[in-house]
Amino acid sequence: MKITKEFLEKCGACEDQVALFAKLYPKGADTTAKILTRAVAAGMSIEWLERFIPAPARNAYKEAKVPALRARSEATAPARNVYYDAISRAYDEATDPAMKVYDESTAKARKVYYEAIAPAQKAHEDAVAEASKAYNEAIAAALAKALEGVRQ
Repeated sequence: MKITKEFLEKCGACEDQVALFAKLYPKGADTTAKILTRAVAAGMSIEWLERFIPAPARNAYKEAKVPALRARSEATAPARNVYYDAISRAYDEATDPAMKVYDESTAKARKVYYEAIAPAQKAHEDAVAEASKAYNEAIAAALAKALEGVRQ
């Protein structure tokens, strides 16, 4: 498959991706592994090309990706874990003082709110329980009838 600037524009590619491709390959380029690897190294996104894979080749392509995806995930797991731990700690450190003030300043309002909704919440729970009981009885009867005569 040959990719050209015009093809990318027709497909609705982002302007920066079109410009980068045109800079790398002013006359267009075939979709060889070497060319696609160079494009990725230059900052292009190529996975959108998957939509042009003919149906018969799609499963083979998906299977071929699995080892690479697994290897990338395993290789990046330690750094990903360190990153998520660091941002979680930083977020907590940054927001804990504000959350403490928020919790303290809204405690009375929350108490009033929960007291105010308690009757409605109880009525809702009672209605759900009653309806669920009727539903379960109906399902049990229908299921029993449907299973009459079934042998294992």
